[in-house]
Amino acid sequence: MKAEVLDKVIGAGATAAQLGVEVGRVKEAVAEAVEDGMNAAKRAVKQGRRAAEDLVDDAEHQVKQRPLSAVGVSFGIGLGLGAVIGVLLARNGHRSK
Repeated sequence: MKAEVLDKVIGAGATAAQLGVEVGRVKEAVAEAVEDGMNAAKRAVKQGRRAAEDLVDDAEHQVKQRPLSAVGVSFGIGLGLGAVIGVLLARNGHRSK
C-alpha cells in the first residue's frame, strides 16, 4: 500500500513538473504573439504616417502649381457644404423667422 501511494506521489510530482514546463511554453508563445502584434501595429502606424505626409506634400504641390484651381475647388466645396447644411436645417424646422 505504501509503495502504491509513493508511486502516485512521485507520478504526480512528475506530472506537475511537466505541467510547469508546458505552462512556461505557453507563456513564451503568448509573449511572442503579443510582441509580434505590437511590432505589426507600430509598422502600420509608421506606414499610415508616411502616407499622410505624402498626401499633404502632394496637395501642397498641386496648390502651388494651380493656385486658381485650388481656390475654385475650395469655394465650390464650401458652397456645396453650406447648401447641404442649409437644407438639413430647413428640413428640421430651424427656419429663421
